Amino acid sequence: MSIRKRTGKILALASPFFLLAAGCSTTHTGSGEGAASVSMTVTPPAIPSPPPNQIAKPPAVMIKPAAGLALAIPPAGPPLPIVPSKSLEKPFFMRIPDDPSIEWYDTYFQTVARNHFAVWLSRSTQYLPMMKAVFREEGLPEDLVYLSLIESGFSPRAYSYSRAAGLWQFMRGTGRKYGLRINAWIDQRRDPVMSTRAAAKYLKDLYTEFHSWSLALAAYNAGEGKVANAVADTGTKDYWEIRNSNTLTNETKDYVPKFLAAVRIAKDPSRYGFENIDYQSPLDTETATLQHPAEIRVLAKAAGVSLRTFRKMNPEFTRWATPPHMSPISLNIPAGKKEDFLANISRLPHMSRRSLYANIDGGVHTIRPGESLWTIARRYHVSMQALMNANGLSSSSLIHTGKRINIPVSYASNHYRRSRGHMGSGHWMRHRIRRGESLFALAKRFRTTISAIRSKNHLFGRTYLREGQMIMVPVR
Repeated sequence: MSIRKRTGKILALASPFFLLAAGCSTTHTGSGEGAASVSMTVTPPAIPSPPPNQIAKPPAVMIKPAAGLALAIPPAGPPLPIVPSKSLEKPFFMRIPDDPSIEWYDTYFQTVARNHFAVWLSRSTQYLPMMKAVFREEGLPEDLVYLSLIESGFSPRAYSYSRAAGLWQFMRGTGRKYGLRINAWIDQRRDPVMSTRAAAKYLKDLYTEFHSWSLALAAYNAGEGKVANAVADTGTKDYWEIRNSNTLTNETKDYVPKFLAAVRIAKDPSRYGFENIDYQSPLDTETATLQHPAEIRVLAKAAGVSLRTFRKMNPEFTRWATPPHMSPISLNIPAGKKEDFLANISRLPHMSRRSLYANIDGGVHTIRPGESLWTIARRYHVSMQALMNANGLSSSSLIHTGKRINIPVSYASNHYRRSRGHMGSGHWMRHRIRRGESLFALAKRFRTTISAIRSKNHLFGRTYLREGQMIMVPVR
């Protein structure tokens, strides 16, 4: 039996297991357009390693279902057509040996992962033009952009179990090293343009260190230290020789063959049977600089796009607003609308731009001796959770005297209206929650809607009112 037929048989048997591993994705979104915390994550591709002995002598595949779980293996049918692999055009920027693991991934992408690979291809056209332009500017081979295909499936919201994020799956430390800002409000690893620029610089540094693209890619996966140790232990800088040792993990050993197979198919998908792909339009954006913090929905309106579209252009913003003390900040807006966007922002009233935080001492509170998060939250009539969310803290976080923390919007609205000595701009007033009151009861009593009260008080998701809590309600 030929290697191709035997490989196809193994992949057909193992397909339910691999699809459970590689195709699993999760998405969580806050309810409402201005959700206080926006978390939309997609599990990046989990691509398996070839069987032992580089598929030359593949072992029998045993699938043992977990207790109470039955894995239905589809009945044997006509095998999917496997297209013979085609050599990449010459000159290619990497040496491509005649290694069976590359052929194994060729077959895997055409069979088991076919549907997923088609999805990754459909996403690719959103980012490839921008990525190739950045890599050209940095003097790198353009085909390196397909590294994002096997890292994230071209999804900026990909988030791995090891906490790597974005199109290029940066870890926090590496991202910060290359200028990406990461905190409770923003994660620039998810910014398509900035993360691509950082990835280009990182790959350039790796090549400068190892003088081999194969080793550079291995280091991108495993880290520079592990690859440097592997080179020192084996006494060779040939990645394909190092693969035959035990100095690298299986994932790193298979990283380059996986990349080469993905490039081969992605550059000529029709040859491998990927027809009728629903390619997505490129993101046509330009960068604008914002000088003040603002709500995301306000920025979307100023850019003339829906909130959904604006978040798609700017997946780095993880909450309802831009970071409070990170000005200026860059964001992506539709191409050709920069002047209109800046003009719209400049015409907004002062409080529309900066009403995200309390209108006291610039929207922050300076911690005094003896104060705790509980006493500060009680002073400003906000919940502990709201205070922690506004500052990226947890219940175990330590605070220090002299540190400045943000006071969230629920107090900002109340303080702003109280300081002017009237019942509220836009005919809203403060109301203290009584025992037994609910959003439904308040909406009925004050002749408004639940959504209006939620929006005014930034109450999103599953909200519980507590006795004594202060919220804004319309004047009857």
